[in-house]
Amino acid sequence: MSTQLTPRSTKKSTAADANEVPAKKTVAKDRQFVTALARGLQVLGCFTTARPELSGSEIARLTGLPQPTVWRLCYTMVKTGTLVPTAGERFRPGLSVLHLGHSAIAGMNLVELARPHMQELANEFRGACSMAVCHGLNMMVIERVESNNELLMSLRAGSVLSVAESSFGWAHLAGLRSQDRLQLLAQLDEQKETFWIQHRTECLESIQQYEKLGYILSAGVFHSAYNTLAAPIIAPDGNIPYVLNCGSSAATVSAKQLQKQVAPRFLELVQQLTSLLALQR
Repeated sequence: MSTQLTPRSTKKSTAADANEVPAKKTVAKDRQFVTALARGLQVLGCFTTARPELSGSEIARLTGLPQPTVWRLCYTMVKTGTLVPTAGERFRPGLSVLHLGHSAIAGMNLVELARPHMQELANEFRGACSMAVCHGLNMMVIERVESNNELLMSLRAGSVLSVAESSFGWAHLAGLRSQDRLQLLAQLDEQKETFWIQHRTECLESIQQYEKLGYILSAGVFHSAYNTLAAPIIAPDGNIPYVLNCGSSAATVSAKQLQKQVAPRFLELVQQLTSLLALQR
């Protein structure tokens, strides 16, 4: 199931839901409602990153609209530059749609965009998702969403964790440029904290895991019987403005489940947030 950055409900989707654009409910006797406009927006809603180009028949199937209606809508949208025709009598969104998307993104910060999708992920896997930022040798949580699972860590926005003793911190280290990472590792070594001394090698192994998988997986490392995924959100200039974390109790989600079931969705969200950072420059 795709994790696109548009508002989502917490209702679970079926495979059919993921491939179809729900038809708009008929607005009975609403004289202010413009049906033609609603149908045009419904057509635009068919296009996604997984479906960048569509034929008229595919749009008709996805929307449930009659094919003649779809062709008239597409004809009008091509004339206005909203759609662009491509080879094989197919269409893709035009630049005017891209400009609207950029305007919408510019009006929201990354946390606002990510929040509903973090919540969806937390609900689906009965866990929690958080975003944090690095301040010196600490990570500060700036957003936290949870499912109704009672077996979760007691974190909240404003909680401060050590870089050395959190999945946030290890993920931040993993995303740094080599020279910056060496400097931060040296600072952590100077602190001579017991946990860091005991787990430094494990941290370095997690960095290698990140380079291979795109995330770090911590199974009971920072808190017994608690498993987490974490990854940095890296800006185009190489800086790391945010780190994303997703986790739950081992009794709810095993490390294997976290890697096999949660990680693909988690990575998809990380990648889309990274792309949005580039658009907001």
